[in-house]
Amino acid sequence: MAEPIVQRVRIYLNGEDRAGDRPLYQAVLAELRQSGATGATALPALAGFGPRRQVLPDAERQPVIIEWVDHALRIQRILPLISEVARDALITIEPVEVAQGVLRPSGPFGAEQLVSDLMQTEAAAIAADAPLLVALEQIAAAQADLLAVVENETVVGTISARELVWRGGLRLPPSLLSVLEPAESAAALAAMQGRTVGEVANREVRGVPSTMPIPQALTMMIEWGYAQVPVLDGHGRLAGIFGQREVLLAAARQPEPTDTNAVAVRVGMVMQAATARVALGQPLAAALAMLITAPSHLLFVVDGDGRLAGILRLSNVLMRLQGDERAALLAALQRAQPTPAAALPGARRAIDSLVEPAPAIVTIDAGLGAAARQLLNVNAERLPVVDSDGRLSGIIARGALIRALLQQSE
Repeated sequence: MAEPIVQRVRIYLNGEDRAGDRPLYQAVLAELRQSGATGATALPALAGFGPRRQVLPDAERQPVIIEWVDHALRIQRILPLISEVARDALITIEPVEVAQGVLRPSGPFGAEQLVSDLMQTEAAAIAADAPLLVALEQIAAAQADLLAVVENETVVGTISARELVWRGGLRLPPSLLSVLEPAESAAALAAMQGRTVGEVANREVRGVPSTMPIPQALTMMIEWGYAQVPVLDGHGRLAGIFGQREVLLAAARQPEPTDTNAVAVRVGMVMQAATARVALGQPLAAALAMLITAPSHLLFVVDGDGRLAGILRLSNVLMRLQGDERAALLAALQRAQPTPAAALPGARRAIDSLVEPAPAIVTIDAGLGAAARQLLNVNAERLPVVDSDGRLSGIIARGALIRALLQQSE
């Protein structure tokens, strides 16, 4: 396969050139970064003159040259966007030979793959003046991570389970609402009555354009701590949704590498070795103290030899408890501070009868594509990783898998 053509772009600006409230060179660099350019540098020049033959020694009007080295195809895609930002700038392109260094290694998602290639065009949205309880219903029903908040057809923010808990007064995980009795549900949702989405939404609009390369969008998602982000058009309107599920679907469709000389990335290299686990025979109260704060409110259960025996889910435990024990657990879930095991039900009851079979497992030597398929098949946030003897070695979560795929693509 022929090596991709590498070019250097030079963009000639003046220090006095502005784009809104910031220097034009900063706006150009920001556009290059957002659009997925490999790298660019702004260089100040001592002096110079242009077609008008004026030499401008004033520091504020000092010439600025932006140098951008990249693959020709990427330059071809991004350059029209730069021309829109710096309409009057002189821009030159010339071929260069790379003597040392790698512009960008290959990976599952190249810079030429854009958000538009994977995003869902049907995205959930809600009006800012809608009741907060309606947002909760939509998030729970669609199993969505977030909703775009819209005013006058423009996205003005987002709302997720995080905002519902932190700002909306919801004191129970949304995943537990379906197993509550009517009176319990009314009490849990009381603080949300009469409030609107706009009161608790995150008003910092965090979205990505459809033209953004996938690695760049994933980097921003990770920085923001989101599993999904809205896709916005040039006018700030909702164009779709992009998130972990779309990326995992693409990864799951990719064939496993066949190059015997390549180092294949395996689950064992990217899994989290420290897992939230309990052993068969452990008192329920001690397990609940861990389960309340565990990711996804789920623990992996092992036998005396460390082999995976199943899972313990908070929703299943809550369904099986009655009377004072159920009330005590619900009260503990709504406290701001962790509840000690001594104050939780089940001090004299083992967890064994509450353990469920694991929905799926991932072997430690599985490829990333196989792990993605397993996570999607059972719609899980995380799955146990086992060795050849069935011993629990760790967990693989969607977020960790996304980061591993991104590292291969950067």
